[in-house]
Amino acid sequence: MLCLNRKIDYALVTLAFLAGREDGPVVSAREIATINDLPLPLVAKILKRLHHNGLVDGVRGSKGGYRLSANLDGVTLFQLIAAVEDGKPTERRHTHGPVQALHYRLMKFLRDVKLSDLVVPGRRIDVPFELLANAI
Repeated sequence: MLCLNRKIDYALVTLAFLAGREDGPVVSAREIATINDLPLPLVAKILKRLHHNGLVDGVRGSKGGYRLSANLDGVTLFQLIAAVEDGKPTERRHTHGPVQALHYRLMKFLRDVKLSDLVVPGRRIDVPFELLANAI
């Protein structure tokens, strides 16, 4: 089955956490990792990539941390994957017709999904667990 990798999963969890605290103080990588039961080293790397690509602001120091900086209405899942993976979602060139067609449709889908629809409370696309379990 086609799935997003762990880094993208954790990046979405991290952005959802920050989106839920948008008006609050900055949040440390440790706090994000602990509350969401994620590995701190990977969360720290993801936050650095998100900061480098302008999705989060970072504040240095003992009271430092991260906050959401981008309007997630204008950021797509494709852009998130590119930011976290340090490049386009795929660099391979497909030469066979069926593979090209599938690749085109997948890239179009990734460019059509706005992060705000995935992580912003009140806008998030909620899928009942029963439907998700049946889809697998």
